[in-house]
Amino acid sequence: MKDLEVIRASSRRAGILTIGGVLIVIASLFYSYFQLSTLEKSIRAKEQVLREYQTKIRKRKAEVEKQKKLAESSQKEAGVLRARIEDLKSTQGSLLDFLVSVTDKNKVSILGSDVNWQAVEQQLQELPAGSRKNAILNAILLAWKDVPFSMGKESISSGFDSPRFLRYVLGTVGVHVDSKKGESLSVTLMNRFEKTDTPKPGDLVFFKGQVGNFGFIIAAVADKFSEHVGIGTLQKVAPLQILRLGNINTPYFPLRGYYRVRYPDEK
Repeated sequence: MKDLEVIRASSRRAGILTIGGVLIVIASLFYSYFQLSTLEKSIRAKEQVLREYQTKIRKRKAEVEKQKKLAESSQKEAGVLRARIEDLKSTQGSLLDFLVSVTDKNKVSILGSDVNWQAVEQQLQELPAGSRKNAILNAILLAWKDVPFSMGKESISSGFDSPRFLRYVLGTVGVHVDSKKGESLSVTLMNRFEKTDTPKPGDLVFFKGQVGNFGFIIAAVADKFSEHVGIGTLQKVAPLQILRLGNINTPYFPLRGYYRVRYPDEK
């Protein structure tokens, strides 16, 4: 009987151990399942992130290719525009040379004999497009038309005096100067614009005359004042001309100063 009880006790212990082992195995399986599920979720999340990055990379590549094509197209267009600009500069230079060459030199040349026309032309070509450049070109065209000096007049048909010529030219590009009662127009112009020691093409210069003041619009500047070039009318016997300002600045016609013109398209 004792042996039977011992066997039964051993069987119970073995059963308990077996059940415990089975429970441990089951618990291990559940643990492994949950761990694998977590890993799978993590892997899927990382795969999703990877897909998103791949999508972004594809979009970036497509955008880069698009920008590259735009850059190549813009470069080609820029080349075409540069060629057109050079053509326009060449045409402009040819027209200016033509205007100077076809005047009646037996009567009066619009270009002073000692004016360095090539230097003037180069500065005009280098000026950016805008009101300042247009004002100078308009002044040259008016000089080419052989408009006479006419005191107190302000039209192409009747002629100009010096300050009215300047006002007319400025008016063609939107710079309007009204006369003031009891004040000469030359003084009004000098008061309207700021005096400067560093003139540039398109600014004004005034000299003291025997009666009042007269001025020119500057067409080109040089290192020396005597080489500056202006467009205007000097006296009754001469129409509009392009002259070297050093020939005017004498004790007879002393310099009053340079005046900076602010054109509508300039800040």
